[in-house]
Amino acid sequence: MRDSIQNRPPASQTFIRATVRKKDFHPADIIESLPEDATPAQQDSAVQANLPERMQVRSTRPDTLNLPGWDIPSGDVSFSTLPSFQDEGFFQHSPVYHPEIPFRPFGRISEPLPYLLRNDNWVACILLCCFFVVVSILAANRSGIQKRIQIFFLNRVDKDQLFGTKTGREMRHAVFLYLQTGLLAGLIYFDYVQTTYDLFMVPVSYHALLGIYIAVCWLYLCLKQVVYAFVNWVFFDKQARKTWGESYSFLVAGEGILFFPLALVMVYFNLPAHLALSYLVLLLIFVKLLLFYKTFYIFFHSFHGVLHLIVYFCALEIMPLFGLWQALIYTNDILL
Repeated sequence: MRDSIQNRPPASQTFIRATVRKKDFHPADIIESLPEDATPAQQDSAVQANLPERMQVRSTRPDTLNLPGWDIPSGDVSFSTLPSFQDEGFFQHSPVYHPEIPFRPFGRISEPLPYLLRNDNWVACILLCCFFVVVSILAANRSGIQKRIQIFFLNRVDKDQLFGTKTGREMRHAVFLYLQTGLLAGLIYFDYVQTTYDLFMVPVSYHALLGIYIAVCWLYLCLKQVVYAFVNWVFFDKQARKTWGESYSFLVAGEGILFFPLALVMVYFNLPAHLALSYLVLLLIFVKLLLFYKTFYIFFHSFHGVLHLIVYFCALEIMPLFGLWQALIYTNDILL
């Protein structure tokens, strides 16, 4: 902000400077010589304008910092005679200090960023293989899949020609879709654990942890298939077991296909955990309702079998699902 005294006419400034001699510097006399209406800013400007000149004395010591704009007269100490401070160090006078020995320290190999499934090439290859195989299965067996969908909802269990003997190719497709269901379930659970746990310093590798989750899901599917086969062999006839086995395999294969878009969105689009869990719960409820309906139609035709159906379905479908969840949590308690 400019002082208001600078806006005065030149005559007033001449009057202020003439009334005070610079060799006799007395701030009180300067302030008294000003007009009565002078503001504090004008008084300060008048005092600063009449400050006596001070003699500037330069230091004769050499400039070791080489300040810019500071000219060292010729004949003074040159820079070559100055001490080289950059060569000095804390360990310079230590007997074990040997700067002449070449040494390059190596740091500890670590991951600067947390592990992400989207950055793993193996996960990308697995998802690509699943995609191409599923597309090839759907393209090669389009008519067969449509026929099985119609059979599943038409409930014609009395005609053997609708469920003929499977070919080798159909068996391979069914086995692959079984394996894909467990693989994608383990992949989805690993992504869920990654968002809820801190996996930055886990004692096991990420690939080993992912493989353990997938193995637990595969073991769950295999054990449930064995238990279903044993219980159905004890209580039901051959034709009903065959029809139910076809329907159950179709539903598990459908789970594997419906898990695939969820796995892609969770891995590559960072889907929030609550949205992924909601989609997974709705998908499981839909599949379990279809299985409940099919089990009722094949094994328990009458109304009197509803109680047996509830016991059968809870013992062989609901309880194993909770057992799978507890097994995965117990695995986390051991490994994490």
